[in-house]
Amino acid sequence: MTHKEKRQKMDEAIKEIVIPFLRAKDFKGSYPNFRRENGDQLNLLVFQFSMYAPRFVVEISNCPANGYTTSWGTSLKPSECRVHYMAERLRIGSIKAKTDYWYKFEQMLIFGSVFKKRATELLDNWNEAEEWWKQNPFRAN
Repeated sequence: MTHKEKRQKMDEAIKEIVIPFLRAKDFKGSYPNFRRENGDQLNLLVFQFSMYAPRFVVEISNCPANGYTTSWGTSLKPSECRVHYMAERLRIGSIKAKTDYWYKFEQMLIFGSVFKKRATELLDNWNEAEEWWKQNPFRAN
């Protein structure tokens, strides 16, 4: 299976397993960028894929619920806020793994789907994200 075919299969598994989970948790947005209003802040989440290998990270951050002004002065509405604009971020799975964490889907499994396994693994790591969002409210620099 080519890298492109693996990526398509991973996208399908994320859309089948993870996106309905995110919607049930009140996240809005479209793949790969999502946001959830949580009191006076937005919980942000993005899927980022490697250009060089079949793997992805899910990065999270917080920002003010009413939007954000970037360091270069651009004012963003809440729907325009993205993880990569924020200084404080976490890759889901990194706390548990105690290292920068990537969801790798290069090796096929004998039984089952590596794509569904990685999507489900993200859900297994979800409490890490919820705890991080609570413990790391947005702070202006």
